[in-house]
Amino acid sequence: MPKENKKELIIREALKLFSEKGFAAVSMRDLAESVGISVSTIYHYYESKQALVRDMITRANELTAKARDSFFRILSGTEKVECEPFVRAGVMYVTAYLRHEQIDPLLRMLESERFHEPAAEEAWQQMMFTDPIAHEAKVFELLASRGEIGETDADRLAGEYHGIIMLGYFTGDTDRMARELTAFYNRVFKEKGADRQ
Repeated sequence: MPKENKKELIIREALKLFSEKGFAAVSMRDLAESVGISVSTIYHYYESKQALVRDMITRANELTAKARDSFFRILSGTEKVECEPFVRAGVMYVTAYLRHEQIDPLLRMLESERFHEPAAEEAWQQMMFTDPIAHEAKVFELLASRGEIGETDADRLAGEYHGIIMLGYFTGDTDRMARELTAFYNRVFKEKGADRQ
């Protein structure tokens, strides 16, 4: 098996085991058995389980950065944000990103470990709230600078928007989330239209 394939297999199996059983409950021996390799092979790639988790988080952050860059390129290429794509982007953030095969098990693992492991709490908070809200605030700043919305408090809008996203994530009710995003869009984007009259 090529070197990169082993590393990918280790990551994939670790994500699965950590999210199912919890980080503390899985030993390197358990992981090696699941992957079908020796423990020493895992240690060749990762000095500890913590190093393995750091790599998972780094990979998740790289995936996130690519998605955000792509989002801003698409947003910059549009003249006006319409309601349907706005709502669809929010729903897809939950269904295609937060539920992504590399992100979802990592978040589940961090969530189960965050109450007794400060580093897991910090990573979970950053992935679930800090980074997304910062990104969303930049989006609303851009929309305000383009004159698409009248509200200029991007942090407030990002907090409200993210609350709706988290509603969909934690309840699994993306239909309700879509209705709330539509109402949010109609209020925030229509207020600008009312300002013009």
